[in-house]
Amino acid sequence: MRTLADDLLEGSIDLHAHIHPQLRLEEPGRVLDHEWARAARDAGMRGFMMKSHLWPTMGQARLLNDLFPGVTALGAITLNNNVGGFCPFAAESAVKLGARCIWMPTFSAANDIRVGAYAPRIAAAIKHPPPGAELGVHGADGGIRSEIDAIMEIARDADIIFSTGHLSAGEGVALARRAKEMGLEKFVFTHPLNKAVMASDEEMLEVAGLGYYVEHCALGMFPLWQSLRPQRIAEAIRLLGSERCILTTDAQMDFNPPPPEMLRMFIATLLQVGIGTDEIGQMARRNPARLANLEG
Repeated sequence: MRTLADDLLEGSIDLHAHIHPQLRLEEPGRVLDHEWARAARDAGMRGFMMKSHLWPTMGQARLLNDLFPGVTALGAITLNNNVGGFCPFAAESAVKLGARCIWMPTFSAANDIRVGAYAPRIAAAIKHPPPGAELGVHGADGGIRSEIDAIMEIARDADIIFSTGHLSAGEGVALARRAKEMGLEKFVFTHPLNKAVMASDEEMLEVAGLGYYVEHCALGMFPLWQSLRPQRIAEAIRLLGSERCILTTDAQMDFNPPPPEMLRMFIATLLQVGIGTDEIGQMARRNPARLANLEG
């Protein structure tokens, strides 16, 4: 049976779509990458951004685009220590190979390690963690590190997305301020309601007030992960305005539905808690299309 949520899923772009496998071949997943692409195309989605905590995804995205015309797979890089951390060379190389998003660190972020977000999964899966320090955005002088300035310049000049990853809420806000000074247009505050970030309303409002985007993930509502009340997400959307929000899945592992269905469920849930159809169209279609350069 088809519902309004199916209609609103059409034309959507999921800008936080995890590849499979993430850490090891044996881990349970719901869909392989080609199954993700086929399901997205069959659901009428416009595209999805492929995220890996470990490796750049531009090559996989390119192959999927050849195999599945009608849906756009977007490649990206996450700047954890295994790819050099805050490394402008890694960021620039990724952009030259087609990356459409640069994520700040996840498991290598000092904040992630402190709160025990994704870093424990890395420790459980891999005996030899990548070398390098726990990554924070401020240098010894208290200012934003020069390497991050260089990476933001790379994102700005390439007109691609810069996302905050698993940095702390305060670090995310600091980078948003710096991004505004530098003229970077496509900045996303990564899942600020997630337990790895736990941003306040004031912090989200500041990022939105700078003209940037705040991400809300379906994964946050699922019991095994965050158990975030849908009403809390709706409150944040009303506070910030739909023009400053995007909807994504952050889908991974087999305790989630297939990602397009997960996004449809997210849309259906938001409808139930009073978010309107035009607001959902703004957050699931128009805002992501602008960020991914897929307008028109």
